[in-house]
Amino acid sequence: MPAIPASATSVSTGSLPVGIYARVSTFNQVGGRFDSCESQAVMCRDYLNKHAAAEGWHEFITLTDAAYSGANLNRPGMQTLMHHIETGAIKVVLIFKLERVLRSTHEWVPFRAFLRKHACRLVSATEDISDETPSGRLKNNIVMSVNEYERDNTSEKIHLKLVEQAKRGMWTGGNVPYGYSYDAELQGLKPLPEEAAVLRRIYEQAAQLVSLTDIANALNDQGLRTRARIRQRRNGTQYAIGQKRFRTDILRRLIMRPLYAGRVRMHGIEYPGQHEAIVSQDLWERANAAITQALQPARCRLRARDKNFHVLKGIAVCGRCGRAMVPNASGKRDPSGQLYRYYTCGHAHKERGDARCPVRHVSASALEAAVIGFLGECSQHPDVLRTTSLETQRRSASERAPLRAKLTELDRRLVELTQQLRHCAQAVARCGIDFLGDELRQEAAALHQNKQALLVEREQARQDLAACEQRSLDPERVRRSLARFGELMPTLSPEQQRDLLLLFLERVEVRPAVNPAPDACVRHIELRLKVRVHRLIEGMEERLVIDAGDRGALPAVAATRPLILQTAVAVRQAGGVALLSPFARNLLTSKRASAPKPAPTPVQHPLHRARAWQRRLEAEPKLKRIDLAAAEGLTPGTITHCMKLLQLVPAIQERLLNLSTPKEMHRFSLNRMKALAELPPDEQLLRFAALENAS
Repeated sequence: MPAIPASATSVSTGSLPVGIYARVSTFNQVGGRFDSCESQAVMCRDYLNKHAAAEGWHEFITLTDAAYSGANLNRPGMQTLMHHIETGAIKVVLIFKLERVLRSTHEWVPFRAFLRKHACRLVSATEDISDETPSGRLKNNIVMSVNEYERDNTSEKIHLKLVEQAKRGMWTGGNVPYGYSYDAELQGLKPLPEEAAVLRRIYEQAAQLVSLTDIANALNDQGLRTRARIRQRRNGTQYAIGQKRFRTDILRRLIMRPLYAGRVRMHGIEYPGQHEAIVSQDLWERANAAITQALQPARCRLRARDKNFHVLKGIAVCGRCGRAMVPNASGKRDPSGQLYRYYTCGHAHKERGDARCPVRHVSASALEAAVIGFLGECSQHPDVLRTTSLETQRRSASERAPLRAKLTELDRRLVELTQQLRHCAQAVARCGIDFLGDELRQEAAALHQNKQALLVEREQARQDLAACEQRSLDPERVRRSLARFGELMPTLSPEQQRDLLLLFLERVEVRPAVNPAPDACVRHIELRLKVRVHRLIEGMEERLVIDAGDRGALPAVAATRPLILQTAVAVRQAGGVALLSPFARNLLTSKRASAPKPAPTPVQHPLHRARAWQRRLEAEPKLKRIDLAAAEGLTPGTITHCMKLLQLVPAIQERLLNLSTPKEMHRFSLNRMKALAELPPDEQLLRFAALENAS
């Protein structure tokens, strides 16, 4: 920087405040017995002491920037120094060398003008950087240009070295990635067995189209965490990071990293690596194809609150238009004052009178009664279930050949795409990527995208074929499950009824009757229910097993093809609903029954649930939290958060168990009590007392 003339800075005749500034570029120069910043500061103080008597210098402050580049002035120590210069607290800036201030000609001229504006001198303890003469200013500019050249040249040499290392398959450094350890003898990466097994599991489940959320929840429930690492601060001290719960973004980064497939990536180009791969190339491609499909931007869907509560919301579909049935309510009210509820075809709801949909509106009460009643009555007609099961087996058998043919065709297309991509790679190897035209680059990108889509489609076809080849379910087990469903459904609240239906009911298609009997007072419709039978049996038998106190009494049920149940329904204007086929049954409902009101639930703190879960886990040693979460219809994270409340002292737990009003529940919320549970017992009591005394 330009040194300011002494005459310009001699504001006071007594003494001149001096600010000492030191900087180093890398962490290797920080810490130790006598680091570089300390060395620079000591030499500057020696120089200051020589001028203290003659010129009245005295040290005002010493500022350092450890492990900061000289490419710009965006450094904490430098910003503090400039603030003191602006306020007039510093009149001389003392440095070791000019390169310690800056290594950029772009920033040099503004900084020199800043010093001159505030009448501040820049002095070096080892160099003559006076700019009182044109030759001095020229020399400083030349020195700054040389410093910038050294910085850029060093950066370029490091970059070229890293590129050459990557071309030879060497790891280019940085944090040792999860799944590997650093072998000092080999000077490379070596798989870490424990973490490598976790990575293979992540890749395999992702390739099987398991969602990243489910994978992360399973890993966290088993107590697995990210790797703990030791980092160094700029002042030389160390601190620990890591040991965090797995999240979807963490899993996505792990899956997308080519290092685990034995490749090294540098600036978007991948090279065969010298380290051992943790997963195969095929598994890496299939897992990446699965998660890439999820990266496509989803259409924004705003879900309004269901004020009038519709049990079949989200699964009722117009069988003619293929659109979802939209829950709504008319402006009229029944004798009890409740709005009449309907399910409206999405096409008719949008187009209004212009829509030519024969379904249009269906009474919500009638449709819900027909679906629930039909499922419950099916248990009393084993012949219906037997016939439907045989039809499902026949349909699965007929679909096996097309699915096998589809898999063969997909494999053939994948081989062709792989060959075309290999040709593109050979062209890059021969000519270099810079010589490829835009058309060839676009073609290679399109081929890669098509390959990922085919990989996902092949995995879906494989799963469909596996479901077709599974052993058929016993109709008797289906009958018992539906009987249990019919007994259980009337005892549940509307919210619980919807949760139970969503567990195993995948779709309810509403269609107009083909040849309805002419009757102005009766509307005929047909329903087509797609049932996930394995979920139905698992859910119903799990409840029976829990009631019996023996979780191992019944075997697990393998995933199978959905069971399609069809029925014809007659909806009378008087409010009655009748099943016409495959069996006849009257389902009596009140005239245009209004929406069921949810039963009032008692006010309970989450600690109640945490204690109940703890008792269940103690009574069933083999029960894991992930199974408990699935049984409760919650995420494993919710179970974990609530269970933290058990770390509260007994006095606080007793108080929380006796809460009775919503206001108290809000004051002692789950988040507040969870944070309180992490404190020592004495601190817990103090903080809790403060919360109780707060207005």
